[in-house]
Amino acid sequence: MTHTPQWKIDEVKETAEIISKSPVTAIVSIKGLRNKQFQGIRRALRGRAKIKVMRGTLLEKAIDQINLPNIKKLNDFVSGQIALVTTEMSPASLYSNLEKSRQKAAARGGEIAEEDIVVPAKETSFPPGPMISEFQKVGLQAAIEKGKIVIKKEMVMVKKGEKISKEKAKVLEKLEILPLNIGLDIVTAYEEGIIFSKEAMSITPESIAIDIASAFNSAKAIAGDVVFLVKEIVPDLIVKARRAAESLAIAGNYVDEGNIEIFLMKALSEAASLQEAVEEKPEAEEKKEEEKKDEDAGAGFGALFG
Repeated sequence: MTHTPQWKIDEVKETAEIISKSPVTAIVSIKGLRNKQFQGIRRALRGRAKIKVMRGTLLEKAIDQINLPNIKKLNDFVSGQIALVTTEMSPASLYSNLEKSRQKAAARGGEIAEEDIVVPAKETSFPPGPMISEFQKVGLQAAIEKGKIVIKKEMVMVKKGEKISKEKAKVLEKLEILPLNIGLDIVTAYEEGIIFSKEAMSITPESIAIDIASAFNSAKAIAGDVVFLVKEIVPDLIVKARRAAESLAIAGNYVDEGNIEIFLMKALSEAASLQEAVEEKPEAEEKKEEEKKDEDAGAGFGALFG
């Protein structure tokens, strides 16, 4: 018979009590998170959230002991390297704070580039030496100028979605380029019987307002196309009708006090065009006469040597 260590029993019991007393419980992924960054995030959330790194099997056992509505569905999200977060913040507020706590970090090799990693053309702090061959080995155009290694041409070293090799990671760190954006990745959260997905927690009041405005504008456009009369589109229909009436009046040369200014502008434009054409005609004729004189003179000069 397998004996369960007392420390495991105590941790499961303690975790179950913590979750039961917490208004909001979240599961976060700590995969790829380094200890330095993890401690920084823990300090940033101190007083607002508690983070507990633990084994998934123990967390599942703890959740199974809790008598709260829908809580056992949290076990569906227990996978990989995880930590438990308990807080009084709302799920949306927790998500926002975790996103703000993310930090830039150097690559070690093996990570997938989230965006194109670009090395700009610049002068480095490295003197002539072995580093130039390391730069050239990863494809950088490097040279020596004024006693320093210089990157001659900007280069996309790693494209989005590609794996960062160890050689490139080493060079990027030397150049102080930090391509990783690391932090606690929230997987799910639980509050009062509701399981929140990451997508749901990422919704902000600003994004909701933008979606509502977009939907409203689309509805107005459709109503205007089918002439579905509601007060929201009446001003637009009046403007559209007025423009149509003005275009019809101009096409039919119908003048009234409402469009007389348009006809005056049209008349002025036509007069200006006519004046320009009249002025250009004598100039063209004069130029033609000058060209003819030149031709006659050339013919006469040729006759002298005929």
